[in-house]
Amino acid sequence: MQKMRNIAGAALAVLTVAGTALAAPEGDTAGVPAVAEQGGASGTAGGEVEDPLQFGPLKVGLDALVRGESTRNFNFSDYTFTPGNGDDQLLVRVRPSLTYAPTEYLAARVEGQWYATYNDEDFNTIRLYQGYLEGSLPTKKASIRAGRQELIYGSTFMLGADSFFDGLSYDAVKLGVKPLEPLAVDFFAGKYTKDNSGGMTGELYGVYGTYAAGDDLSMDIYSLLDTGGEGLTHDGKDERTWSVGARLAGKVGKLVAFEVEPVFQFGRHIEDSSHHDIRAYGGHVDLTIDPAIGRYSGVGFISYAFGSGDRDGAKGTFSEFHNPNNDTPLIGDMSVIGDLSGVTAMDSGGNEVHASGLHAITLGGGVDVTKKVNVSLDGHYFRAVKAPAGISKDIGFETNLILTYKFTDQVSLIASANRFFTGSFFKDTTGSGKDINYCYLQLQATF
Repeated sequence: MQKMRNIAGAALAVLTVAGTALAAPEGDTAGVPAVAEQGGASGTAGGEVEDPLQFGPLKVGLDALVRGESTRNFNFSDYTFTPGNGDDQLLVRVRPSLTYAPTEYLAARVEGQWYATYNDEDFNTIRLYQGYLEGSLPTKKASIRAGRQELIYGSTFMLGADSFFDGLSYDAVKLGVKPLEPLAVDFFAGKYTKDNSGGMTGELYGVYGTYAAGDDLSMDIYSLLDTGGEGLTHDGKDERTWSVGARLAGKVGKLVAFEVEPVFQFGRHIEDSSHHDIRAYGGHVDLTIDPAIGRYSGVGFISYAFGSGDRDGAKGTFSEFHNPNNDTPLIGDMSVIGDLSGVTAMDSGGNEVHASGLHAITLGGGVDVTKKVNVSLDGHYFRAVKAPAGISKDIGFETNLILTYKFTDQVSLIASANRFFTGSFFKDTTGSGKDINYCYLQLQATF
């Protein structure tokens, strides 16, 4: 009975949010501005639509989603291949926020999070997701943000917010400088907030620079130092992993966009009295094409992502690449694959069998059928770099069919039907070649 009350309450909360947003006229600005103009009130001057959630320098915001999901031959408790198992759950995430910006150079933000999953083992938690103070010089040449915050850069290949689940935030300090107009550099240091980050722990230090060579070309260069922790990297007793990368993104003409991002990793993994050096590499190459055909827009997408592998991580140098499990779209929509480090399955004896390092090829596209409806279809093929003797490197092929209906700019309904065609790796390991089915229906509101 208590479980049913929780589910009903969650659905009612988000439906209330959706109803409020549906009443607002389309075209309202979604999200929360980092810094509001002095005086803060959003009026109708200049033809702008008044924001009903803006009260002078105070902005009220809410980001909420409810997702019902169902899977077969998979387990939501640990996100592993489980032949013959069926699993269903309701996931709820509600983030209310307040942003106060008394001047153009000062802002404070507080954002809470209620995150809950209802299945065989219910989980329910309320935490502070973000809470920071931000100030900048009048020249905007330097700014500082201190407190709990997200760190999102580039295409989120290395730094993202895990937006499909409980998010990813840090207790951190970030200093931003802009010595030249096309150049911006951020320096940051912080700790993972374990309760908001799927159990990730450890510290993160980094510098991230972006140079905008023009409207159609930009380059990022970054260096990250990660101390590792459960669910993140090699899970050593003591670990220091440096990730040095570059990202080049731009357009060729009006129809083609590209992105290239190589990353090299080095450092040391310490397990009891054994010391192992880390030498790994990974990255991705993406190409997006907008054919501009017909009345409504559509895009095509092709990508190749890769991570080096290691046949035996307990001996010698670690060569398995790890990008954080932050919900990058390059590895699909089903969470069968978490990151490019590889995939693990259990054999009949209950032993873990790990295929290390992945090559992932993605091909897909989407089209706006109407102004409110978008349909997308993509496929991801995965193959391991290293696998135990006698075990296939063929991981499988994932397909994702997603339908999005926008009630307004703030409220969307997303329906998805997905299938993971398991490769020989799973059959060799578990003795079963059953495919994984997954579907969900998600209501999302952001304003």
